[in-house]
Amino acid sequence: MSDPNQPSPNPASTDWRAERRAERHARREARGPVGGAIVGLVLLVIGAVLLADNFGYHLPERWWAALLLIPAAGSLVSAIRFWREDARMSARVTGSLAGGLIFLVLACAFFFGVNWNFLWPAVLMLMGASLMARSYWPK
Repeated sequence: MSDPNQPSPNPASTDWRAERRAERHARREARGPVGGAIVGLVLLVIGAVLLADNFGYHLPERWWAALLLIPAAGSLVSAIRFWREDARMSARVTGSLAGGLIFLVLACAFFFGVNWNFLWPAVLMLMGASLMARSYWPK
């Protein structure tokens, strides 16, 4: 049995690790600090909303429903990015678009207190249309 603390006798086994680290580092550099900035902004806004509530500012009863706008915006931005990359309506464009629309509809429904009995069939229909559209357009 070999000791994991000892260097490997095969130098090729460490090369793939270094290559993988370099690839991961390149992906992070290409992505930039956007992910951390978005999470930080979301936490900042949530903290400000809760602090305003503690100071007596009256917030809407279902203010938390606005948090569903975060994945909706992310999905819609992804759909736009995929549209620009593919230059056509593809399966990944329709999938991102449908996901964004579903989150947008749910956020509005919860925020404005829409009767769920009327909404859930529409959400099911939107999901079904999304699946049909994804199978229609080639990848």
